[in-house]
Amino acid sequence: MTENRRDQGIRAGIIVRILASAYDLTILFGVTMLLVGIPITISVEMFGMTPPKWLQGLLFLTVVAAYFIGFWVKGGATTGMRPWKLRLAMLETGDPLTPFTASIRFAGLLITWLALAMTLWYIATKDTGHFLFFVAASIPALSLLVMTLSKEKLALHDLLSGSTVYRLRLK
Repeated sequence: MTENRRDQGIRAGIIVRILASAYDLTILFGVTMLLVGIPITISVEMFGMTPPKWLQGLLFLTVVAAYFIGFWVKGGATTGMRPWKLRLAMLETGDPLTPFTASIRFAGLLITWLALAMTLWYIATKDTGHFLFFVAASIPALSLLVMTLSKEKLALHDLLSGSTVYRLRLK
């Protein structure tokens, strides 16, 4: 490969990445409703069978993982990243992500999002004195801090996977 894919743009900043995440979460709400919520509702209402909670969670996780990993590997960007001209590539080479690398990135992203959700839960229930609140709040805070302070603008899941998000230059 003679051309480095990252050279087509600049590293994406925190604001545009948060906006792209908001797009993705909105899209994922609809996708999971179609592929998880409706089939479970049909199973309960038509057949009187409620799938076990672990199976419902596994189905949800599979759909979300397929969304992110599939888009990252196939096109280098999720649907939420495309309007903002964001692309994903390996940090050192600029190559597209492999399924393994995308899976590592997804695992890191999932941990960060779950920790953020836990933090918001503790805040909503006014249980901020709990030790786990501190642990949960530290993970997304550290990720945002690293992204803000580093010149590469890498979040924790980027560091774990060796990937980077860049923004295509507008022509």
